[in-house]
Amino acid sequence: MSDTRITPENAQQLVQKAFPDVPHSHVDITEIPTKGSFCYSQTIRTYILSLSTSPDSPSSHITFLTICTSEDSNSPYPPNTLPVFAHLISLIRSQTPVPLSPPVLDTSLTVLPHPYLLSPPEEIQLSSIITLSSARQQKLLSPEQEAVVDFGLGQLLAQLHSQVQNDWFGRALGPDTTPAEPSYSWQETFTSLLESLLSHLQSPSFSQAIQSQIPFNELRLYLGRAIAFYLFDDVEVPSLVWFTGSEDDIYIFKPTASTNPSDLPTIAAFLPSLTHAIWGDPLLETFFLPSKGKGGELPSAVMEGYREGGGEILQAFPRQKTKRLWYNVFLALLVLIERSAFDEEDERRGWALETLKDSALQLKDAPCY
Repeated sequence: MSDTRITPENAQQLVQKAFPDVPHSHVDITEIPTKGSFCYSQTIRTYILSLSTSPDSPSSHITFLTICTSEDSNSPYPPNTLPVFAHLISLIRSQTPVPLSPPVLDTSLTVLPHPYLLSPPEEIQLSSIITLSSARQQKLLSPEQEAVVDFGLGQLLAQLHSQVQNDWFGRALGPDTTPAEPSYSWQETFTSLLESLLSHLQSPSFSQAIQSQIPFNELRLYLGRAIAFYLFDDVEVPSLVWFTGSEDDIYIFKPTASTNPSDLPTIAAFLPSLTHAIWGDPLLETFFLPSKGKGGELPSAVMEGYREGGGEILQAFPRQKTKRLWYNVFLALLVLIERSAFDEEDERRGWALETLKDSALQLKDAPCY
């Protein structure tokens, strides 16, 4: 991988180039640790730039910088390119009220040796925000506040899925671009992608230590049954699915000691982490990972907001719980491929292997009709 280090001088240059009217002369750089996020990719790096008028002044604005270090990938599901990021953000902005700022895409390689995406500066201090996942881990939100956040998140996902749609299924492409052979069947699209991930993980280039822990034979057997029953053929309209977006990609304003527990938490920003976004089945969203110990039921507050926001009922029948199990498998396989260079103690890699084992056990007797 090429050098991805960014100096303060680099950061200042790219801010001045993209936003020449922004009166800030000092930039601090913070790399966002995506290693533990579902959206992690070996070739995408994301930073927060804190802007101030001098090194001694507190920052008054932030901007998000996303860099693509390479478009070469041996993955059967390579990350979306930054031009695709920019195109999808434009679609979301024009067709939904989801609060995403219009980024500047620079592929000139004049400031950095990599293409990058830079969001407009927002009047936010870095110290005042926290990811939703960290806020939960640190127990900064009351149960009522968590429910409000989840409800609002469900509404935003419903707007995304119902208002940003496509003519064909599959990996996202740039503007005015269609595949050579468009797919109009979600079952064909999804099972082809799933099979490509399974085959990639079975290739000689992959660790035998990982391969020995994946129930390949069982998964292929159960997949054949799912295909025979047309399990995935109930999706008629291709929706834009964030897919690997998660609570790691959503920033809220930190509650303070003086914050009233009844005050509603506010979403401050979304990371432009459309790394694996796809035109497909809304149920594929990682936000819809079933709650542990609840029999495969989707997160309740999120789903309430989803229905209120105009989203369809995603699990009306037992077969749709089976479909969600396959989406768990798909996510776990992608996590393993993106983390192929990580050590065995990596938390997400451990989650993926455990998910594959648990899903295979549940798929054995899961209904497909």
